[in-house]
Amino acid sequence: MEPLQIGVCSWSLKMPDIGDALVAVKHELGLNLVQIGFWDEGFKQTDRIIKLIERTGLEVSATCIGFEGEDYSSIQRIAETGGFKPDNEWPRRLAKTKAFADFTAALNVKMLACHIGFVPHDKSESVYAVMVDRIKQVCDVLAHRDLTLVMETGQERAENLLEFIDAVERDNIRINFDPANMILYGVGDPLQAVDILKDKIVHCHMKDAVWSREPTKIWGEEVVLGTGQANIPKLIAKLRSYGYTGPLVIEREAGNQRIADIKTAIGLLEKVVG
Repeated sequence: MEPLQIGVCSWSLKMPDIGDALVAVKHELGLNLVQIGFWDEGFKQTDRIIKLIERTGLEVSATCIGFEGEDYSSIQRIAETGGFKPDNEWPRRLAKTKAFADFTAALNVKMLACHIGFVPHDKSESVYAVMVDRIKQVCDVLAHRDLTLVMETGQERAENLLEFIDAVERDNIRINFDPANMILYGVGDPLQAVDILKDKIVHCHMKDAVWSREPTKIWGEEVVLGTGQANIPKLIAKLRSYGYTGPLVIEREAGNQRIADIKTAIGLLEKVVG
């Protein structure tokens, strides 16, 4: 990857078939970089996906895994159902993560991203130790395949996220920084979060949002990149000041004009990056 290379998340195009999405990334959007994500079992078509990537000539910045049963209808529901937190889903989701790690390694990609699930702010809560142990196991699964777990920001305040990473005590855990998620979940100012997380950030989502009237209780609203409160130009400048040279991957998860919105985001990023 080139420094600060612009890419897009495959799911942002909202196309059911990964092949159609990859062709659109290359030919409609004119990009050479993509993050590939799956929430179903579609990743098991590994040979087909590898051929599609080779045919389009795209580079994959990272993969991303999600899980069936995750409910984003409210902040409260995703806190209950997200990532590796639900006890009844843990064995099944760990097994899927192992299979997805094999898929990621087969693509010759080094980073696997996901929302790990809400971590309590209070380290004395029993579930905190449970989450630390589970993420240690996930990191160990990935380490055997020479992969890094890239945690999504948004569900925890930056300082709590940093404390959690220290508690996990693994070298292959880093951060996918999503400024909009900080706003959507209502957990902190993205610019201040970069100051705290800085060298832990290895992958970035370019997404924008506006704050809700009740942060942490009601979702904020995702908006087209550059029209929200994430302050993308200042954010990129701050990332650069800390030596960040990783990808800037556009994620658009709202709206009915995905291609148009992504093109607007590309135009903004091209001006900012230079």
